[in-house]
Amino acid sequence: MRKEGILRLSAKGELAMYSHNYDVIIAGSGLAALSAAARLIELGISRIGLFSTAFGGTPYIAAINFVLPDNPYGDTPELYCRDMLEAGYWINDRSIVENMTKKTAQGYELLCRWGIEFARTSDGTLVRRRTSGSSFPRSLCRTTELVGQHIEQVMKPMLIKKGVDFHTVVEIVNLIVEEDKVIGFLLKGKDGSLHPVCASYVIAAWGGVGTLLGKSTYPSDVNGRTFAMAFEAGADLSDFEFLEYEPMVVLYPEKAFGEPCPTAMLAEGAYLLNTNNERFLLKARPEGEAGAPKSLINKAIWKEVEEKRGTEHGGVYVDIRHIDRKTVRSYPWFCDRLESSGINPHEQLIEVGPVPHSFSGGVKVDPGCCSSVKGLYAIGEAAAGFHGACRIGGNAASQAVLSGLMCAEDIAKKGIERIDLHHNDFIYHEDIQIRHKLSEEINRTSKALGIYRNEKELLASIDCLENIKYSYDLEADTYTKHRLTTILLMLTAALARKESRGSHMRTDYPEMNKNYLKSIILSNNNKGGVVISEEPRYSI
Repeated sequence: MRKEGILRLSAKGELAMYSHNYDVIIAGSGLAALSAAARLIELGISRIGLFSTAFGGTPYIAAINFVLPDNPYGDTPELYCRDMLEAGYWINDRSIVENMTKKTAQGYELLCRWGIEFARTSDGTLVRRRTSGSSFPRSLCRTTELVGQHIEQVMKPMLIKKGVDFHTVVEIVNLIVEEDKVIGFLLKGKDGSLHPVCASYVIAAWGGVGTLLGKSTYPSDVNGRTFAMAFEAGADLSDFEFLEYEPMVVLYPEKAFGEPCPTAMLAEGAYLLNTNNERFLLKARPEGEAGAPKSLINKAIWKEVEEKRGTEHGGVYVDIRHIDRKTVRSYPWFCDRLESSGINPHEQLIEVGPVPHSFSGGVKVDPGCCSSVKGLYAIGEAAAGFHGACRIGGNAASQAVLSGLMCAEDIAKKGIERIDLHHNDFIYHEDIQIRHKLSEEINRTSKALGIYRNEKELLASIDCLENIKYSYDLEADTYTKHRLTTILLMLTAALARKESRGSHMRTDYPEMNKNYLKSIILSNNNKGGVVISEEPRYSI
């Protein structure tokens, strides 16, 4: 069934709900969006609208990395920057990382001003945990609930009181471009009606690829199709090959599937065990499991499974039975999920393995989080350049907060301009039959983007998607068109990087190659094709 929605603007009617003259509109309402909105308010920009279907991954955020001046470890923003570059295998955008890390205390202070409280010891000292890829404990948390839940519960009501508009039952189906400038986006309401909303600036805070490839640790409203919208609007994309698999996700029982075991548990003393009861990670990291990069953990788990030392469901075991009960219970969300699924973490081994998780690629931005197309910013997981080839545990949340701050300050510096919408026809198509018919085939192609890739499978998947493009009228279903486009862009970037680096691992190119100390940039040639370019990075 094909459904065509055509909207013509009129002076009256049901568009009033969305047709406000906003200064800034944000696609998303998670941590990055909340942080950007809060800082914009502080800087005197108050006509702000947030639009989304849900809160994305924010309610599941366990911790946030910040380096504060009073830390007892000698940690500094410079050392934090160094850790990020090392974890990213030196292909992060250094200018972006430096801007982010020097603002780390400012980001913490922003959250505190808006009522966010972090766990403290009995003497009032902040609880700091060491996550994967960090040289020091710098991850702040809550011990009563997930910190993301706390932020959502506190900041949203405060922003509403300040006049920020939240619309959380709408879907963003396309960006609106006039004269090579992004001036808004097209919304689909719950009833299927289409509504344009425009502003001086548009901020993409829609998250990463999430469930684009199938099961992941993310909720279904994070699905990556939005990157195709940005690409069609003229925005350059970067680092699209770097899909990170969360290494310690519960695989069994099914009721607990998708719950990440925090990598901070390794710093608490947890062990990873194969079916021979061996601490196999010590082979690759003799100094111990604590602080091990996620990419290394993924590689080690994959090897155990490939060599038949893995569990029945394709993973390994994490052992936390020996850890002090009070310490384990300081991760209540994890314990609650396990126990509700019939697992006693104090007495049983937990079956875990890699599952698609965060995305280090995204819209290419500058240190102010502005994209290559005028009017469009990208923050949080929608933005590239922060993480390079892999990320530090807890850094997704840090990126969200700090990129929101960086973006808001850049917008305030540029100032607000009046935006007028000149065209009035917007077309959106739905064909549910095409969507269902092609869904399984598209899912199969995405398997080439697993933990390990190779040229044969990548080329086969690209050929399959190209055949779908030429065999079906994808204009009939915008959803499928955007989904296919984003996956095709990821495959293209993965094929172009002929080496293994961070979360991108090739069986046909198993070693890291110094000739690929660069980011792969994908640009729209305005003819339906992709232009691949390179941006050099420097390790020193």
